[in-house]
Amino acid sequence: MKVAILLIATGEKYHQYIDPYLESAEKFLFPHDAILWTDSPMAHRVRHRFTKEAFGYPDETLMRYHTFLEQMPTLFEYDFLLYSDVDMLWAAPVTEDEVVSNGITATLHPGYVGRVGTPERRPQSMAYIPLGTQNKYFCGGFNGGTVQAFTSMAIYIKSCVEIDARKGITPVWHDESYLNRYLLDYPPARILTPSFCWPEGCNGNYCDWPESYPAKLVALTKGPR
Repeated sequence: MKVAILLIATGEKYHQYIDPYLESAEKFLFPHDAILWTDSPMAHRVRHRFTKEAFGYPDETLMRYHTFLEQMPTLFEYDFLLYSDVDMLWAAPVTEDEVVSNGITATLHPGYVGRVGTPERRPQSMAYIPLGTQNKYFCGGFNGGTVQAFTSMAIYIKSCVEIDARKGITPVWHDESYLNRYLLDYPPARILTPSFCWPEGCNGNYCDWPESYPAKLVALTKGPR
């Protein structure tokens, strides 16, 4: 199976994360190619690199699925795609069997295990999840799927972003809000624990949530955007 991990690193602040991420993935993650969208002037060891203008926050995250879909022929060279925030580090060995699924793979948000989280509540938004819905809440920083499932999800999210933009609406958590709406309607084939989006420095605890998972992919603490 050919697997690619998709990374976006634009703006000088994010350039510093590229090589440490790649090195940790090479050390701990099962065989894969890296596809990078960046405006970094440095050379990085990736299979595919695309030059990308920095949109800044929140547009970079809001438009990430637009970015991926611009390179559909490259995506379809692979059987399975993974998206990861670049300001993360792999911290333990991970096998293909732990992550790959026959549809979408999604990761439970570490702050909201067993809770509905913070979805978009405005009915006018395409990301709307009504109050009282018993949904799971997934993080936007690590997900994936078969190339067919992932690109279908990307097309859906891209369309939702554009519809809301015409109405002047930006969801509360940008692409993560649309991701959660999509996964409510089309449940993931595999749900990963917060081990795959574990906050740096939480020492096994996250806010008022006492359960602990061994960290496999660590979300690094960063300063103001």
